[in-house]
Amino acid sequence: MKKKYSLLGILCLISFLSFSQNTNNEKKFGINFTGFIEAEAAYDTRQLLNSRENMLAYYPLNQSLDKNGKDINAHPGFNQYAMYSRLAGTITGPDAFGAKAMAYVEGDFTGPSATENNAFRMRHAYLKLTWQKSQLLMGQYWHPLSLPEMIPYVLSLNTGAPFHPFSMQPQIRFTRSFGKINLVAVASSDRDNTSAGPLGDNYEYLRNSAIPNFDLQLQYKSNNDKIFFGAGGDYRKLTPRLITDSSYIADESLDCWAATAFVKIKFKKFTVKLQSVWGQNMYEHNMMGGFAVEKIDTATGRNTYTTLDQLTGWLDISTNNTEKFNAGLYLGYAKNLGSFHNIWGDHYTRGYDIDYAYRISPRLSYTSGNITFASEFEITDAAYGKTNWLGEVKAFKDFCNFRVLLVAVKFHKVVYDNLC
Repeated sequence: MKKKYSLLGILCLISFLSFSQNTNNEKKFGINFTGFIEAEAAYDTRQLLNSRENMLAYYPLNQSLDKNGKDINAHPGFNQYAMYSRLAGTITGPDAFGAKAMAYVEGDFTGPSATENNAFRMRHAYLKLTWQKSQLLMGQYWHPLSLPEMIPYVLSLNTGAPFHPFSMQPQIRFTRSFGKINLVAVASSDRDNTSAGPLGDNYEYLRNSAIPNFDLQLQYKSNNDKIFFGAGGDYRKLTPRLITDSSYIADESLDCWAATAFVKIKFKKFTVKLQSVWGQNMYEHNMMGGFAVEKIDTATGRNTYTTLDQLTGWLDISTNNTEKFNAGLYLGYAKNLGSFHNIWGDHYTRGYDIDYAYRISPRLSYTSGNITFASEFEITDAAYGKTNWLGEVKAFKDFCNFRVLLVAVKFHKVVYDNLC
């Protein structure tokens, strides 16, 4: 009942904002509702590291042997979901500050955490001002490493993770256009996607650093949108804790850097997307990596931390929206680079004992009217082994999962124009 009231409240708020504005301007307010219902069924040949009742699948788990030496995780699974169904509203209105103004809110039913599945959660909520050569966005939106132009066309909720960054964060984003080149500067915070640490997955590590996550990108986009490419850098400072186990002020921090390069080319019959990311502590982007304790001051209990780094790359090839049939292929690879420093304490990571992982994922869809039936076959392999003092994995063994994903989607669109 509480979940129903929450959704009703959000819809009422959108309607109130649309109806309660001044109508003196020539351009009136309007709201455009869109959404879809999506039903999914997934079969896996092995147990997985996952979230949202296995709908968000990362990679197969390492072996876990029983008393007879049999692998407990070598067991298949099957589940069905509808929680990825989505509702969104775009609000338009009169110009403001000499710019075109709009607002957007979007949510689905995957919940704010893995324990609240089927609850309505906010994905995006932002307002945007667009001038002739610049744009200002404020609110929750894709993290700059998760470029909307570069999101692979996979069917799975993981959107290509842990090889592709997948994160939405509250932010202030400024874009300046220089013809075909855009300079994008972002200052963001943590919300649903956070780093791991002594308190578990928590937004306080970035909050207590007292500075936002900074990102700067340079992008090129052709006039016909057939070519899009660029590169960027990312910086975060984390404060893992405020007090030591010995009750001293911790005075600890950790610098985390990342860099990315990306390209999208649209040909006549198909589109190719390619992205690579080198990153320190990529945990909050639903990727592997994290950080660990490098050394401990025995007098005060203060820690010095070191990052555990990853290098990833992915390729997505997809046909260009043919009338009925569409096909695609996603390839992803991740390599554990370990740390620049020896690790002498706890680690807060994802995939700490994985040397590399890869995914091969073909897909096929058929559309009739506003209903699409699709299937995706996801082969994900992870190489588990023993880690040394630098977090490097040696003597590894591969474990593979084969996922069959079946999807049915019905799109719907309702438009309410000139509400005032």
